[in-house]
Amino acid sequence: MLSAPSQLLMRNEEVFQTGKWLLVNPTDSHITTQLNNAELYSFHQYFDVYQQSFAQGQPNKHLFAASYPTKDKFDGAVIYMPKSKEQAKMLIANIAACLKTSADLLLVGENKGGVKSASKMLDTVSSQVNKIDSARHCALFAAKIDKEVKPFELAQWQKTFDIAIAGIEYKICSLPGVFNHGSIDNGTNVLLNSEIDIPNGRVLDFGCGAGVIGCFLGLKNPKSQIVMSDVSALAVHCSRESANLNGLKVEVVASNGLSEINGKFTSVFTNPPFHTGIQTDYSVTESFIVQVKQYLVANGSLTLVANKFLRYSELLEKRFKMVTLLKQTTQFSVYLCSRVK
Repeated sequence: MLSAPSQLLMRNEEVFQTGKWLLVNPTDSHITTQLNNAELYSFHQYFDVYQQSFAQGQPNKHLFAASYPTKDKFDGAVIYMPKSKEQAKMLIANIAACLKTSADLLLVGENKGGVKSASKMLDTVSSQVNKIDSARHCALFAAKIDKEVKPFELAQWQKTFDIAIAGIEYKICSLPGVFNHGSIDNGTNVLLNSEIDIPNGRVLDFGCGAGVIGCFLGLKNPKSQIVMSDVSALAVHCSRESANLNGLKVEVVASNGLSEINGKFTSVFTNPPFHTGIQTDYSVTESFIVQVKQYLVANGSLTLVANKFLRYSELLEKRFKMVTLLKQTTQFSVYLCSRVK
C-alpha cells in the first residue's frame, strides 16, 4: 500500500502525465510505476527505497546521491517533505537548480511533518505558492519557479565542527538531514566516554551518521580498519568528508541495515536509529541485533548505546552469551556484548 503522501500524489496524477519529472525522496519504491509517465525519474537520499526502486527495473532512472546534478533540467519536480526543515530548504535549493524556467516545484508531506511551512520555504524560488490538495492528514503544495535560482553547491550547506572527547580532538563534517546535525548527540557522548576497547582489525560503525563514532575509533586506535555504514547518502557523504578532515583512511558503505556489509569484524559499535522519517521505528535496530552476531569473528564484540526506555537488553541476551551493562546514566545505557566460541 502506498504511503499517505504518495496516495495524495495519485489523486493528482494528471499533473505528472506530461513533461520530464523528478520525484525526490519518494517513500514508496513503486510510486514511479503507479504514476503514468515514461519520463519520470527518482532521486533518492535513502538507500532502502533506492535499492527497492532499482530492483524494479529502469535503473538509469534512479539516482542515489547526496545531491542531484544540476546539469539535468526537468519540467517539474516533487519533493517529499523530510523530517528536517533545513534539509527541505537544501533540497529546494538543489532541485530548483535542476528545473527549467517557469517549471513547477511541488512539496508533499504529512501535516505533522512540517509541510505546512511549505509556502515559507518555497518563497525563496517562487512568488506563486498554492496548496492544491489535502487528504489523509497530508498536503500538496505547488510553486511556479519565477525567482532567480542560485547555482547549487553542496559544500555551501556543510558545517564543520570540533569535538574533544575522551582525550581525542577531531573535526566532523555535517549536513542538514544528518543525525544531530552540527553537534555530538548525548548518546554518542556517553558511548565514547565509556571504557571501550577498540581492537585491531576490522571495526564497524553501524548507522554512522556524520562519522562521529567511526572517526573517534580510527584516531584512538590507528591499527584498526574502520568501516562505516548508513542508509543515508548525506551521512555517507559526511562520513567520508569527516574521515578526510582527520587524515583517516576508512571504508564508507551505503546499506539498508547490514544488507551491503561484507566480511567479519573484530568489533561493532553503534548508536542505532529508532526513527524512519518522523515515525518511530525499532525494526532496523531489532533486525540488526538479530543479524550482527554472524558478522563478528570468534570472540568479537558489539558495543551499543540506547535510550534507557528502549529495552534492547532482552534482545541482546537472546543473541549473546555475555551481555554487560558497561555504563548507565539517567538517560542512556551502554551494552557490551561478546561473542564466545
